[in-house]
Amino acid sequence: MNDLDIIQSLKKHTYIALSAHISPDGDAIGACTALAMALVKMNKHPVILMDEYPEKYNFLPGREYIFSTYPDNVPLELFVALDCGDLQRLGKYVDYFEKALLTINIDHHISNPNYGDYNYVDSKASSTCEIIYKIIKNSEIDIDDEIAASLYTGIAFDTGGFKHSSTTFLTHQIISDLMKYKIDFTGIMDKLFYSRTFESAKLLGLALNKMELHYNKQLCICDLSKQEMEEVGASVNDMEGIIASMKNIEGVLVAILIYEKNSNEIKVSFRSSGDKDVCRIAQIFQGGGHKKAAGCTLYTDLKNAKIKVLDIVQKELF
Repeated sequence: MNDLDIIQSLKKHTYIALSAHISPDGDAIGACTALAMALVKMNKHPVILMDEYPEKYNFLPGREYIFSTYPDNVPLELFVALDCGDLQRLGKYVDYFEKALLTINIDHHISNPNYGDYNYVDSKASSTCEIIYKIIKNSEIDIDDEIAASLYTGIAFDTGGFKHSSTTFLTHQIISDLMKYKIDFTGIMDKLFYSRTFESAKLLGLALNKMELHYNKQLCICDLSKQEMEEVGASVNDMEGIIASMKNIEGVLVAILIYEKNSNEIKVSFRSSGDKDVCRIAQIFQGGGHKKAAGCTLYTDLKNAKIKVLDIVQKELF
């Protein structure tokens, strides 16, 4: 499916639900808010379904369209999943997805299985916001300062501040266009990569203290229990940036962050460099993502999850 097919589907429907993967990040939130604001300009009625997200994204415009549930008295004509690598990553919003008259899946994860009625999956795109930018431009809807801020946030986040290998000349062209609008790009970069709450700073310190090196110091791994997070006043929403710090250690080719979201629900994040394909590892555990950035969920205890992950990583990557 291409931009024009997506645009035609959006034009045909009025009541539209948007959602992204659980524990949404800058790209997921930016894509949802940017598309919602564009849909309003098309005289549509969007609802962003999002249970919770990190407070640092409260600067983003378009948050007034975010709800935890879809209104009971509003028909659900179209459901658009954004930046969501597989259907189960929608979490509790899978039910809404399955009830919608039509579903669209817009994503850039190479492992995406094309689970929508219509699918626009471009694994070469730096981010889902890069795809949304093209859709909005081709729909002839004027990008304004607020839409530009959301798009800039998503692209900047998923490229790691334009340093990941997914960054292309097209990415920079899009950013160049977005810079024409009145957006506080320095403030956005600061919020994405440098500002931390006191609690998230304490959690980062705890994680860095607990991390271990394996396989000739080429793998860095850290595991965090829910109790440990709570003891420093933090939560799973404070995880951003931890695995990047682990990956930045000299000589580390693979970084793995394992943390307990709930009892017997363990989240695993992978980052890599060189030829280490962590998406393949995540897929073994029914997860997915990109070659150098992926994740999965294991329904077991923290100790067992760490043993299982290390065992597979040793067999497949070292």
